[in-house]
Amino acid sequence: MVLLQWFDQAKECLSKIEEEYPHATHPDRDRMREQFDRIRAVFEDILEEWLVLEEQFASLLQTHPDLIAEEEEVGEEFWLDEQVVRNFRQGQGYYDLRMFTEARPFFDRVVDEEPEFLLGRVYLGLSDFQEGRWDDAHRQFRLVAETAEHPRFSAFAHHMMGCVHIQQNHDSLAVRQFEKSLSHDSENRDTWFNMGACHYRMGEYGEAVPYFYHAIHLDEDDWESMLYLSYCFKKVRQWDSVLYWRIAAYEKTNSPDVIESIARDFDEAGDVKRALHWYRKLVMKDPKRISAYHGISWNLWLMKQPQEAMLWLQKGLTLAPEDRELLFTYVWYQLQQGDVQRVQRVLKQLPEEMGNHPLWLVLRSRLYTYSGEFAEAEHTAREVIRYSDPLCQSLGHFQLGRILLAKEQSAQAACHFQQAGQLSPGWTDPLFFEGLCHLAEGKVDGTRRCWEQIPLSAGKPAFGED
Repeated sequence: MVLLQWFDQAKECLSKIEEEYPHATHPDRDRMREQFDRIRAVFEDILEEWLVLEEQFASLLQTHPDLIAEEEEVGEEFWLDEQVVRNFRQGQGYYDLRMFTEARPFFDRVVDEEPEFLLGRVYLGLSDFQEGRWDDAHRQFRLVAETAEHPRFSAFAHHMMGCVHIQQNHDSLAVRQFEKSLSHDSENRDTWFNMGACHYRMGEYGEAVPYFYHAIHLDEDDWESMLYLSYCFKKVRQWDSVLYWRIAAYEKTNSPDVIESIARDFDEAGDVKRALHWYRKLVMKDPKRISAYHGISWNLWLMKQPQEAMLWLQKGLTLAPEDRELLFTYVWYQLQQGDVQRVQRVLKQLPEEMGNHPLWLVLRSRLYTYSGEFAEAEHTAREVIRYSDPLCQSLGHFQLGRILLAKEQSAQAACHFQQAGQLSPGWTDPLFFEGLCHLAEGKVDGTRRCWEQIPLSAGKPAFGED
């Protein structure tokens, strides 16, 4: 039917608006508002015509009651007044189009007229949930759970109360509701998944694993549970299982998020070539994903291919000229290549909140070093080391090592280069400079030990001489 096709297209369009509107440009938002208004106007016309048809149905049934064998019923064995049915159907129409604000008043009227009609109360609770009215939603689902005789209604009500607790960051309370839900219906994949996710967020990774396995048992295509299994095994450092479940999730969904998570795993493991391979997959799958351009650029830089690294970074900056991570990396590259004046120009143009970011502090420390202001350079580097992010700590230690080396404090510098390398296993520059420190101390064996760990293909250090 043409009408059903229109409903499918309208749902698809509204879902796209819901996904893209928060991040859209002003012209795109204007276009989406026009689309929304057109869909809403057509839908209201359809509802008006539907009401005319309802009246015709009612008139015919009054004249010819034998046209229908039984009275109207909706969802459960509950006889409803004609106006209540009409309100319920209108609410359903809006709800199915994800127009929850418009749907809620109709379900509210249904519940006012027929408080024991549980399906109407369920939809009212769902409308409240979609609108972020957590307390109202919880109250409706609690009433359903307390009065429902059918186990599916009870299971769903407890499930949704668990979902409300998740939204309120009460995972332990959510677990209790999901357990009650499973006692009524043990075949709900979503409930098993949510149980696992709650335990994961509470840091109970071993407890989470069986729930995700059970969810996959119920749905062998459940890539989300596969992805969460990889998260769990990553927390307990079972790397073979991490990769297995990452790849399994990728094969099921081919999702850019999964591809990126695999690339980042190889980043953290220091496997530059495989990280680069997956970032290239990511940019082919999602050409607008900025992190893909940064990942390709950074790994090319680690592979001592600075020109190609800069090219990919510039591609990313073309798409997102104000992206903090891309800008930082661009300035970092320029600094390592000795273009101090360009770096100073960029730093002067940064907003204050961005300039105080730890990565930019590393660059400021580097500039202080270039100008011989070692006290300021060292103070700034130590500020960066105090941050919790491993990449920031690694860069902070590396920078502090460079400062101390320039001050001819080789032994202390070597310790910081060593810590930088431990925090970023795939980065070979700390090894090179640690070797220099040992050489300055006359410890040739230490130099050999460091430099033997640097692949021959790595060539000269990526970071230029001061």
